Amino acid sequence: MASFHFHTTRNAGRGIAHILSAPLATASDALPNVRRRSMLPLSTLVLTGTFLVGGLVAGALISTQWKARSVGAVSAAAPPITRQSDKDIVAATISKLESEQVRLKKQIADLRTQLNDAQNADAMSKSTLTDINSEITQQRNVSGMAALHGPGVVVTLDDSTAHSIPENEDPANYILHDYDLRDVLNALWMAGAEAVSINGERIVSSTSLYCVGTTVICNATRLSPPFEVRAVGDAQVLAAALRGSPQMDKLNQRAEIYDLPITIERSQDVLVPAYNGSFVFKYATVQVQ
Repeated sequence: MASFHFHTTRNAGRGIAHILSAPLATASDALPNVRRRSMLPLSTLVLTGTFLVGGLVAGALISTQWKARSVGAVSAAAPPITRQSDKDIVAATISKLESEQVRLKKQIADLRTQLNDAQNADAMSKSTLTDINSEITQQRNVSGMAALHGPGVVVTLDDSTAHSIPENEDPANYILHDYDLRDVLNALWMAGAEAVSINGERIVSSTSLYCVGTTVICNATRLSPPFEVRAVGDAQVLAAALRGSPQMDKLNQRAEIYDLPITIERSQDVLVPAYNGSFVFKYATVQVQ
């Protein structure tokens, strides 16, 4: 009996497999052929086919339901974008960007303040530098380190034009001396001269005049007559001082007696050269404030 069922089931399976492997054949053609080959009753074949088709349909339904559940699970795993966690992330991002914007604005303001400070410091430095340059120029002018020109006088002095010296007369009265030139300088300074030179030598604070034989030493340079004195200042005041100041009384009297030529010329543009020597301080130092 067991052997019958085994062979019956195996033969039924082969028959059904033949039906499925020949989809182009009609059911009426397939069933008789299967029956003849399997030698099984028709009712057995129909029942077996029914079970097989039912199993296939049930498998298709189960597969469809499983796919539907998988799609639902996937949909449930991807939450909607409008959920609260996403809103919190967006709000946090906006807050961070706004904080960064505030920080950058503050940084820009600080940089602008630094730029303004730098520009003000630069302007002050330029102003200070301009003041320093102006002061240096002024000191150069006062010290005699720069050539100056302007209205003033040109004075020419020379030894006596007398052809002979009378007996018992001092020959020193017929020549110019260092003290005569100092009297001229003092008269010009007191009359407001701003720059003075003798034979191209600028008179500065360290200038000294002294005689060596028949010559005068000025700024370590030997000078010989005629002596040309140039002075920048009020030409009228300077000329008046040379003619009538107390410093010039002795020289003017000697000039009349011993024929010492003295000429005074006014000019609107007198050039006084710059001092070309050096300043040496052995003992003086700058006092620290």
